[in-house]
Amino acid sequence: MLFTIDKDSLLNKLKIVEKVTAQRGNVQPVLANVLFEAEDNTLNLSATDLEISVRAKTTVAVKKAGKITLPAKKLLEIAAKLPDKPVEFSLNEDTNVVNIACGNSKFEIIGISAQEFPKLEEETSGETEIEIEMEPLLKSIKNTVYAAANYENRNVISGVFCLIKNNMLEMAATDGNRLTRNIEPIKNKDAKSAKLVIPSKTLNEFVRICSFIAEDKVILIVNKSKLTLKTMSFSIHSRLIEGEYPPYEQLIPKSTTNNAAVSRDDLILALDRVSTMVYDRTSIVKFLFEQGKLTLKAETPNSGTSEDIIDCEYTGEDLAIAFNYKYVLDSVKTMDAKSVKIGLNGSLSATVFKPDSEENYICLIMPIQIR
Repeated sequence: MLFTIDKDSLLNKLKIVEKVTAQRGNVQPVLANVLFEAEDNTLNLSATDLEISVRAKTTVAVKKAGKITLPAKKLLEIAAKLPDKPVEFSLNEDTNVVNIACGNSKFEIIGISAQEFPKLEEETSGETEIEIEMEPLLKSIKNTVYAAANYENRNVISGVFCLIKNNMLEMAATDGNRLTRNIEPIKNKDAKSAKLVIPSKTLNEFVRICSFIAEDKVILIVNKSKLTLKTMSFSIHSRLIEGEYPPYEQLIPKSTTNNAAVSRDDLILALDRVSTMVYDRTSIVKFLFEQGKLTLKAETPNSGTSEDIIDCEYTGEDLAIAFNYKYVLDSVKTMDAKSVKIGLNGSLSATVFKPDSEENYICLIMPIQIR
């Protein structure tokens, strides 16, 4: 294997795949490596932790085809420090040693044979293929994935529900204490439909990669219990979560008796200040809604209390309610809005948080009983 690649391109592609490599020490050593495959002036980089696999490809000058796996973290560290010059990779197939040369810098890295790397899913056509715009998909993921249950639970609510129908994308997530739902219009030119539950880990990785990759569209390829998210420059392969997702629509109140509106920024800053005295075991902040103001309070036994007051447009009787403040912050921080609407039906009923700028994104948070 012998090829030359631009330094920035190498660094960019390594950033795409590196995070997917297995980090635990008790797994196969090759899973901490990135698979390099150079052929026909194309370089494919692949990584997997056996649950998710990621591929990235780029055009390079290939003088001799070949493949090898190299340690991801060490290679990323090297690439980040190289000068802005072409980088040459040369493999000694007898020793699995790769020589890396860039300007006056030279490195030798011991790799592991590509034969030991797990066989990855082929990028073939699927039972269902849907091309949609990247922007509404990313927005929907960011507005929901944070509320999914811990991925280690491996049950259906550790994923995000996704429904594509006609020109509509609906996504929802819940961990049993909160629920988020987002609906976005999309251009689904072939009017294809799909209903699936995608692991939150897969979607978080997809968002991470998209943060430094400019892509306009993505193709969702569904093959029975597997999913591929494919763009022009990278693809992610993952299993889907099997099982029936909870009927979350039944939980969303049709109306609320008490309604408030507060400045998004004021709420975030006030919660941040008050949280300095939150009891770590419970993360409880008390909300007291009154005409014209919202009072936030927290206390830690044997340590002290905190209180903050912000302006609030409020209709209804005075109401005291308590939440895990982290749930409220997670929700409000994702909102692209000047103010947040809060709908309440009592101190023990689920409370609706949504941006004033749109109706199709809501977060439903269960309160904590005040003793």
